[in-house]
Amino acid sequence: MKKVILITFIVNITFSFAQTNCFIYPEGSGERKACELSYKAIEHKQGSRESQILFDSAIAIGPKFAWAYYEKSVPYFKRGFLYEGLQILNKAIELEPIEYLCYRAYWYWQYKNYELCIQDLETYYALPKAYIQFTPGGEKDMRIILALAYAKTGNYKKGVEIINSCLNSYESDSDAGLSDYYSLGIIHFHNKEYNKATEAFIKQLEVNGNMADTYYFLGLAYKNLSNIEEAKIQFNKALSKFEDINRNLNINAGYKAYLSDVVKEIESLKY
Repeated sequence: MKKVILITFIVNITFSFAQTNCFIYPEGSGERKACELSYKAIEHKQGSRESQILFDSAIAIGPKFAWAYYEKSVPYFKRGFLYEGLQILNKAIELEPIEYLCYRAYWYWQYKNYELCIQDLETYYALPKAYIQFTPGGEKDMRIILALAYAKTGNYKKGVEIINSCLNSYESDSDAGLSDYYSLGIIHFHNKEYNKATEAFIKQLEVNGNMADTYYFLGLAYKNLSNIEEAKIQFNKALSKFEDINRNLNINAGYKAYLSDVVKEIESLKY
């Protein structure tokens, strides 16, 4: 049931993030015309010449209409043109920081610029009307991304604090994301807090046991605790999960396992 709810939620998040109501702007205003042109633009293939020309027209008519800048920037990021995308997106952020700061932070995260990711997210969460935002696919709370970014800079303590704060904000454990406890466990693991890591990974398996990464890192945690037999069990579970084509992919994990890692560990513990 939770998976069905999550899928519906992701669809709604993605849709609502990409839509603007043109009727909130006065008829005949630059913003209204820019909005209408932007809707015409998204009828074309994203990044196409036709769509970009329409966004340029929208920006020329309504230079304070942030959504046009945002939509125009998206294909640049997706195609690897970070600098060009930022030049456009930055204007949207100047106009409406609460709407678009997290999107820029997400791309800093994707390009491993963790310091700027942290800077944008801390700026965002300090805004008076900041609200919960998710990665563009809807699979991760941006607070988890902030925690992982801190971990990537070596500040594991701050990362753990943020994730625990995020988890504590949920009304029940069932509200947790499908990989939130994995994120907590992986930060504990890299901070060599193996007992806490195993606790978080076991909790992750209760929430969602369909990711190979969880079994692999749980196995590594047990190995570091000298519990070799349990480590073997988890590595073999990880191997089985990698062979499952229906497994969940660990998107925006920050720290991932690979099949070659699992095979190497299994081989090393054979004798």
